[in-house]
Amino acid sequence: MTPSNTSKSEWLLKPQSSARTAATWGAAKVAAGLQNLRGNLRANGFGILMYHRVVARVPGIAVPTNNVSPDRLRRQLTGLLARGFESWPLTKLVDAHRASRTVPSNVFAVTFDDGYENNFTHALPILRELNVPATIFLSTKYLDSDQRFPFDDWSASGTNQAPADAWRPLSTGQCDELLASGLIEFGAHTHSHQRFIGRSAEFCDDVQTCLDILRDRFGIERPTFAFPYGEFDAQLVESARQLPLACAVISKNQRVESGDDIFLWGRFHVSQSDTAAMVAAKLSGWYPLLATTVRSLAPRLAWAPPARIACAHIDPLRYEEPLPAIAVSRKATPR
Repeated sequence: MTPSNTSKSEWLLKPQSSARTAATWGAAKVAAGLQNLRGNLRANGFGILMYHRVVARVPGIAVPTNNVSPDRLRRQLTGLLARGFESWPLTKLVDAHRASRTVPSNVFAVTFDDGYENNFTHALPILRELNVPATIFLSTKYLDSDQRFPFDDWSASGTNQAPADAWRPLSTGQCDELLASGLIEFGAHTHSHQRFIGRSAEFCDDVQTCLDILRDRFGIERPTFAFPYGEFDAQLVESARQLPLACAVISKNQRVESGDDIFLWGRFHVSQSDTAAMVAAKLSGWYPLLATTVRSLAPRLAWAPPARIACAHIDPLRYEEPLPAIAVSRKATPR
């Protein structure tokens, strides 16, 4: 669960001391090296990636929150495919889980939360280019709106400082085109994207409104679901089980194992600073293992003077590996 007084980007990015940031970054680099040398740590299970906004940075204004640029997204996905990872639609993973079928350990799924217009304008062309399926979790109240999402804390959202597709929600027409691509599925993200801890009755009503819209506009029955902000409690999870939902995902950085609760599947948050090697390390299981160690050292790292941590000011973007050349099938991934 996330603290109720924490914004979405604050919770996902968790500002830290420079020492803890350096340690986390170092864990990611070590994990990336282990993945390259030893392959996947886990022999079963799979990983789910979580994205939100996909826009290029505009010089002179604040950095977009919860964002990966189109170029970085292409590099991350291309790097994963070049390393032998295989992308599946989330619903295919749900079907495999319910049928107790083994999922290869190199499989991953791509998800986008909220429903930004840039998922259509910038992400879809890359997904088509690489033949990577994805799920977009829609907060349906904001479809067809020309206003910013009320939970979008990027200071340039809703202004003329940034292109409108950097912050505007998807339209129904764009959703129709996304579905027609054969690569995109829609999941539920509640109707209004509120914090529902301790409000399970309101949660059920809000999700049902979302489900009604997904059914009436797009013909979607029993979609996948993502808890807003990744927040949940026992009552909300139980409520989700009673609704016509296929599964539920949260924002916990962990692989999905065969015995995991299908209404508590974890996802890995992907950021602009993540190289393809770092994303591969997350999916492989090495990064969660090392990150747990870093968290256990957090009390000692929290006070460490930045000047004593030599790697605290290293920019991970300078260490991106060359973009590999891969052969990509143009045929849509079967569902």
